[in-house]
Amino acid sequence: MGNGAPTVTVVVSTYDDKRWDDLVSCIGSLQRQTSSQLETIVVVDHNAELLEKARAEFPRAAVIPNERPRGLAGARNSGIAAAKGEVIAFLDDDARAEPEWLEKLTGCIADPATVGAGGRLLPLWQAPKPRWFPREFFWVFGCSYTGLPEALAPVRNPIGANMAVRASVLAEVGGFREGESADAPREIKSRGVVRGGGNVPDDTDLAIRVKQCRPEAVWLYQPEATVLHSVTPERTTLGYFLRRCYEEGTGKANLSRYVGADEGLSSERRHLAFVLPRGVVRGLTGPLRGDPAGPLRAAAIVVGVLVSACGFIIATFSDQRESG
Repeated sequence: MGNGAPTVTVVVSTYDDKRWDDLVSCIGSLQRQTSSQLETIVVVDHNAELLEKARAEFPRAAVIPNERPRGLAGARNSGIAAAKGEVIAFLDDDARAEPEWLEKLTGCIADPATVGAGGRLLPLWQAPKPRWFPREFFWVFGCSYTGLPEALAPVRNPIGANMAVRASVLAEVGGFREGESADAPREIKSRGVVRGGGNVPDDTDLAIRVKQCRPEAVWLYQPEATVLHSVTPERTTLGYFLRRCYEEGTGKANLSRYVGADEGLSSERRHLAFVLPRGVVRGLTGPLRGDPAGPLRAAAIVVGVLVSACGFIIATFSDQRESG
């Protein structure tokens, strides 16, 4: 990158042969960027056959194994350890970057106070979009949701599937928090399994730990840095929706134990107090605007909140029992 811009490493982690076509599309999208990157690192998470296949397919990328514990956090940390760039950008293997993605994302980090930035993730539907699925819950499958800024603005944390962070900052906080279990489902984005029977959202955890080390630190959300994130049919089912809501509740309970409830739940409180009630009202009044599925989305919001709350309460009491 010229004009004094920081050098950039892009890290893509992958783990499953079934996502091969997505991975090929992802790497192809990186080769069409308007801003060049110093290097692309593909981290293969404990899959020897996929490692050799990727090395043969992507000769221009550095394809390396995850030398850390199995899981997304460990894979990203392996990529961080191998990276040479001053800024490290992270992209999921089932995401396709728009041509200006890297330019827009890294352009946010010119100010020394900005430690990192995230971009917009739009769903790339592999099946018809369910009419009952509320946009306020698009985080369920790792996409940008109603309530995020519509223009460049500070946020508590970016979404890990589309983010860039200064390498020096990652080194300062020790990278992503790795889980204690190798059995955490990898389709749950940015997770690490911890004590108490739940998950910790490691992109949120990382951003908060950075703020605790650097109170002046700024994280930005740049909606112009866009990627398309694949949404497979199984992620659009009611069962998946309920499971992810429950796991989100357990994850936020564990996150609060690590970083404190004030910081761990700050964005969630605003979302619960302002964004979700508006979504319910908008859904209930949908039939008046010719939207008969609106009440279904309103019901999904209410159910999603209740299930998340159950996960939070159960994980909190479980931890209290273990600690007591």
